[in-house]
Amino acid sequence: MPGGRITCPSARSFHTGGEDRPLKFNDAVSGVFFILFALLLFYLTSDYPGLYGQAYGPDLFPRLIAALMGLSGVVLVFKGAREWSVIPGVTMADWMRSPRHVGNFFAVLLALVLYILLSDWLGFIITGSAVLFGLMIRLRGPAYWKSSILIALLTVVVIQFFFGQMLRVPLPWGLLENYAW
Repeated sequence: MPGGRITCPSARSFHTGGEDRPLKFNDAVSGVFFILFALLLFYLTSDYPGLYGQAYGPDLFPRLIAALMGLSGVVLVFKGAREWSVIPGVTMADWMRSPRHVGNFFAVLLALVLYILLSDWLGFIITGSAVLFGLMIRLRGPAYWKSSILIALLTVVVIQFFFGQMLRVPLPWGLLENYAW
């Protein structure tokens, strides 16, 4: 292996030669998000109750973090504004030019939304198995449907046992409520 570098055939560059370009944001764009998140954090902590006889309360540390984030955001905005002519607001990643990769990205987002919407009703085991199976069919291909079913079921049962039984995380049972262990 020349240079000790490990390469993956599926991660080949979409342009000729060189490395894949990652998705990049100008620092000004990142700074605006930092400032907006800091403002949101300030707003969300505005109704925290005060402590009797104290000059500070439970809002102190979240607001301190928000202030530091806001200050960092301002620094990033100024730095990014100076570099705006050289570094655009957003540089698209190479994978975003591939319909297959974009489809995979949206398949993962769809799987998350479906899990959120259906897990309380169907339960973790049914929803998790269906979502994992669907993602594996999309990402591995339909030729591997038998092993995808097995992997999805085993993964969900192991997660249910580890989180539900050992760590006592209440995962939803949904339709399998009568069969909960």
